[in-house]
Amino acid sequence: MMSRLSLSAGLFALAGFASAQGLLTAKNPAVLLDGVAAYVNTEMITIGEVMSEVRRSPWADTAPELREKRLRELYTATLNALVDRKLILAAARKSKMELQSWAVDNRIREIVANNFDGDQTKLHNLLADRKIAFEEWKKNIEEDLLITAMRYQQVEKRVAPTPSEVRAEYEANKGRYQTETATAVSMIILDPPEQAGDESVEVRAAKVAEALKAGTSFASLAKTYSRDAKASEGGSWGKVNPEDVFRREIVEALAKLSPGETSPVVVLDGYGYIVRKDEQQDARPLTFEEAAPYVESHLRMRQAEKLYKEWTDRLRAESYIKVFELPTGK
Repeated sequence: MMSRLSLSAGLFALAGFASAQGLLTAKNPAVLLDGVAAYVNTEMITIGEVMSEVRRSPWADTAPELREKRLRELYTATLNALVDRKLILAAARKSKMELQSWAVDNRIREIVANNFDGDQTKLHNLLADRKIAFEEWKKNIEEDLLITAMRYQQVEKRVAPTPSEVRAEYEANKGRYQTETATAVSMIILDPPEQAGDESVEVRAAKVAEALKAGTSFASLAKTYSRDAKASEGGSWGKVNPEDVFRREIVEALAKLSPGETSPVVVLDGYGYIVRKDEQQDARPLTFEEAAPYVESHLRMRQAEKLYKEWTDRLRAESYIKVFELPTGK
């Protein structure tokens, strides 16, 4: 299910859009960009409105040979979300739902605080740069809040997994609910020699190895020899998934260690890495008591998606909707 799309939701992401213009190139591209994407009852959605939302997606990073296909997929998903938006707003008007003015003002203050360092002038400057009138933007904020309120009434308010449903989901999918594999790692990072004649990485690594054999703690040696930001913490990286954090050579060195063991120095790009495996935490299934909050959250999401689809399907069935094919420009 696609999240609702609006000027307020996408205002701060300004991705490039050159390839989309290429797809829609024709003898008169303005006709295409100003063309009708869909009618929803008495309202119209233009191709330009849909593309205005599509351009905020990082789809342009897709491989060139897949871009047109990806663009069309995003166009369809975006258009469907905009159709749903109009249908929900129409339902809000029909139910005579109204917002208190303070609710809109509070939301605007929140956006200004979170995105513009509390300076409303920065918001106005960005709107002016985007050629968006403040009242138009404010209207979209109000619409967002109306949609949120309608969705709460029709969806979230009705989502309530029962204890028996939570238990049944857990029993049927125990493999989904387990702890993550994690390794507690400490590391000494030795810089390359600053100039000729300085001790090499290998010489310093040998000194560290001798000190470890003599009983010196890894943490104190990290504070002495390591030059990275973790040195002051005794070289501790905490619990991590090594594949997500370290290079392949370090991951392989860690894999050979038992908890409490330290690797020989691994030299990469002139730097020396001495790695200690402090603790190994393998994945294990969660008990029902441990998993219950995650199971309930999963069920809530699944039920919400189902209820949202049923709701919007009803709204569509009660409305006139005409969707037009996206022109190819050929």
